[in-house]
Amino acid sequence: MEQHVGRLVTECIERSGLSARQVAARAGVSASTVHRIVNGVVSPSVDTLDNITTACGTGLAMSAAPLATPAAAAGARAILDPLYPADVAPEIELWAGRLDAWADGDPVEIIEEAARASGVPHRPDVVRLSGEATIGRLASAGDASGQRWALSGAAGLDLPAFDEAVPRISVLWCEDPSAIRPLLTGGTLRPASAPHRSTVIVAAAEADLFLGTFERDRVVYAAPIQIAIDAISVGGDAADRARQEIRTW
Repeated sequence: MEQHVGRLVTECIERSGLSARQVAARAGVSASTVHRIVNGVVSPSVDTLDNITTACGTGLAMSAAPLATPAAAAGARAILDPLYPADVAPEIELWAGRLDAWADGDPVEIIEEAARASGVPHRPDVVRLSGEATIGRLASAGDASGQRWALSGAAGLDLPAFDEAVPRISVLWCEDPSAIRPLLTGGTLRPASAPHRSTVIVAAAEADLFLGTFERDRVVYAAPIQIAIDAISVGGDAADRARQEIRTW
């Protein structure tokens, strides 16, 4: 969320024609506060954000939507995954602290909370597809796109053979979903009308999501903790099976 707010404030300042220091003075906050908000270091109060946007000549409108924060999943992995780097971005560190506090240090609850907050199906840039396809078709599309990719969600729980059907709901992480979309749409796969109707969700991955990936039968999979987070995030049967799995860890 901090990064989204930072981008919002940056855009407001740019449109205003004022400098960040001038906006800070008009809003009654310090220049360092504006700097920290813009860089995603702090999350401002609603009053502070309203004062800043008003100083820029922009009205602030608020709405509620499901959380869809990549840093939440990264925060869980920062706590639980030994392969994750110790030095992380401030937003990931903030989420790690939240998750640890909310879950009282319980690893299973940390994954549950991260899944709820990471909201893969609700991210604005995802490609949702329904229908039937094989695991091999997803892998071939990932390879043909020329970018890094990894399967997660239900596919990561089942580890199907190359020629087996994609289980619902699977997640295909990649660097640019728009490059993979034309390689998958058509034939037996078509755009899904809603997240819960999806067979596969193609989502943009942060670079650190590819830490700890592994390969089986020519298919690249995300790290186990990421797979569990994504399976719970998409809901349904995959979520139930992921919960059973992580309780055995």
